[in-house]
Amino acid sequence: MIETHCATLFPTVAKQGKGGIKTEAYSSRINISLNELRKHCRAAISAFSALEHSGSHASQRLCLEKFLHECQGASMVLWDKNDRKLGKYLRSVISVSNSSPLSPAAFSGMKAAIKGIEKEKTEGVGKTEGIENTEGIENTEGIENTEGIENTEGIENTDRTEKSEDIENNEEIKKAGEIENSPEIEKAFRNKKKQGLSEEELDQGKSASFLYNTEAKELTYHGNTYKILPLFLAVRDLYSSLPLFEELDACAEQLEKDPQDATALFQKAVLMYKARRFETALQLNAKVLKIIPEDHRVWYNKGVILSELGLLEEAIAAYDRTIELEPSFEIAWDNKGVVLARLGRFEEALETYDKILRRYPEYAEAWAGKGSILSALGREDEALEAYSSALQIRSEYLEALTSTGSLFSRLGRYEEALKVYDKALHLAPEEPRLWAIRGFVLLEMGKQKEALENCNRALELQPGFAPALEIKVQILSEIQRQKDKTFK
Repeated sequence: MIETHCATLFPTVAKQGKGGIKTEAYSSRINISLNELRKHCRAAISAFSALEHSGSHASQRLCLEKFLHECQGASMVLWDKNDRKLGKYLRSVISVSNSSPLSPAAFSGMKAAIKGIEKEKTEGVGKTEGIENTEGIENTEGIENTEGIENTEGIENTDRTEKSEDIENNEEIKKAGEIENSPEIEKAFRNKKKQGLSEEELDQGKSASFLYNTEAKELTYHGNTYKILPLFLAVRDLYSSLPLFEELDACAEQLEKDPQDATALFQKAVLMYKARRFETALQLNAKVLKIIPEDHRVWYNKGVILSELGLLEEAIAAYDRTIELEPSFEIAWDNKGVVLARLGRFEEALETYDKILRRYPEYAEAWAGKGSILSALGREDEALEAYSSALQIRSEYLEALTSTGSLFSRLGRYEEALKVYDKALHLAPEEPRLWAIRGFVLLEMGKQKEALENCNRALELQPGFAPALEIKVQILSEIQRQKDKTFK
């Protein structure tokens, strides 16, 4: 079960024409600065990923130097000494505060460490060529910019009670551990080794002054400790905001005219949510509530944001307030049921769905939600009835179909599960998860060849898709077991 995302319930803020300071020349400078920020952020994220996977003290030093150098580069763009007006404008649009870990004030405390690390890099080994480029890092500028984060009821999930960690309409920054290591960092490290120094020799005499704790993500340099994680999170947040710059700029223009413009604040909160900057989104949403405290839509968005932050009890309170203000706002009822299920309060979740279904018996999502709760409670027959009710209302409701198939499979009713998954694949033939699940059902039916074909199809659609790989291993193991049995 998944919560519906924030919806743009106020009108989208229209982009204003070029005026004021935004001459053609100034717009060009803005674009140059944005490109510089993208470059620095990508390189910093890559270096941080390499840092997390670096095996030696010397490679850690290189990665840290690169990371801090790129963070400092981003800071210099945002606090441009040569054009303070431009820097202030960029920070305002992207919501970067003066207390940010990227601020010059925050960096001033790190200067000694940065200079020391740079000095250590060159001492005794000569100056290594610059490692400016970070080829191979995926360009994540294409964060999907759907209009206003609308209701994504069609997103599939076999278990509606499962927490949805990822916003499906965002393909933004991947987790640091998943971003490819920078080949230039590795190249620089190899260059040092070519100069005749082993890793051990590179480490000798330096380890006492420099230490990086991978678990705590802290740098200790000459007895002083510097927290690296907040710096990375600031860069990640900055990078995820850049694809939304034009829309954020429209909000900024409106807020410059009227800081109490509820529509612009609301829209900016939604954009921050899209960038997965949930704390900032919550702060902006709070400002909107001060202006229009009785608007159920703003309370609803607060519930969604709190849920993303894992503040589930507070999210329930926000949904309750939404329902109090507008009892007919069905999505709030549905999301409340989701959160209650995440807390393991299944009976309360069931009661919530029953309440909304008494009001709106044609609400398919509520029937599907009720089905998932009943399934979690072990009331499988009732769950199947609830899923059936959802599909009677919306025959092409993919989530209800996959939940039905999953339950049939769990009950060992594989023929019925197969028929349901066939219907689902007719609706979403390019969905790798459905092909992988169908492969599992075929494996359970003893049809290894067909099962393997299904898993291979899933992997064609999404190479490296983990569930398909796991099922494929099971299939190949079973095929081998059958062969061994035949030859005995």
